[in-house]
Amino acid sequence: SKSMEHFQWIVALTRIMSAVFRKGGDVTFIVDEMKAVFDPKGGYFKAGGVYMPSLVAELGSIVEDHMKAIGLLHDPEMSAHQRALIAEKRKQFEERSKKNSEVTAAPAQSAALAPSLPQSEGEELVILDSAESADNGSFPPSASMCHKCSTKALVIMDGCQTCLNCGYSKCG
Repeated sequence: SKSMEHFQWIVALTRIMSAVFRKGGDVTFIVDEMKAVFDPKGGYFKAGGVYMPSLVAELGSIVEDHMKAIGLLHDPEMSAHQRALIAEKRKQFEERSKKNSEVTAAPAQSAALAPSLPQSEGEELVILDSAESADNGSFPPSASMCHKCSTKALVIMDGCQTCLNCGYSKCG
């Protein structure tokens, strides 16, 4: 880190991690320990809407990704039923969003085409479809944080909060 405020503890943390890795044995426990550290000032959201409770937890997440890449850790796989459920919920949300965007886009398009409202040179009317964001792996901006997977992917569907990332639903 360029911040000298955190220099001491970052050096100490990296030396301890290095010593644990040199010692050998099952070192995967270090990921859980690091990810369990919470900043008393509050955490932050990374790009993609993933909540990080602290800088140490983010370092733990990076170590976890590395351990998965080299085969020390494995992701628990979702069942085919759970994957199908999440895909169905995403499709329902996209269809509902598409209907809502068509309803709100129609007046905006007709207003843009009206000759009584001249556009200044270089100005364009851009209508964003929220389904586009779901296609590229991100989640709607209106989504809130899922308490199960710590991702901003929780949307209200049919009066029930549903996560478009892990499938968690408050209604069961």
